[in-house]
Amino acid sequence: MSSSPVYAKHPDFVQREVAGECILVPIRRNLAEANSIYVLNETGAVFWNSIDGIRSALSIEHEIGSIYDVAEEQLHHDFETLLADLLMIGAIQEAPTHDGSAT
Repeated sequence: MSSSPVYAKHPDFVQREVAGECILVPIRRNLAEANSIYVLNETGAVFWNSIDGIRSALSIEHEIGSIYDVAEEQLHHDFETLLADLLMIGAIQEAPTHDGSAT
């Protein structure tokens, strides 16, 4: 298995369940971002809840793949897209490895 980054949730984002939906809310942001909220679908919420700063992205992807009946290529594409989106909005960040360097 090749090396895979480890991601952690950024402390400036909180998750809330509202009407059965997973909502990400940025806190401590500038005024322009203060009104932004992000809604994750069911699978996105499962991925979000699996990001723990310990397990690699690949490990999480394999775990989710064992839960859902989806083609491996589709799962990989969807997870990579979600990771890119979460990185873009600053909801996750690459976690340091045990030696202190980023993965």
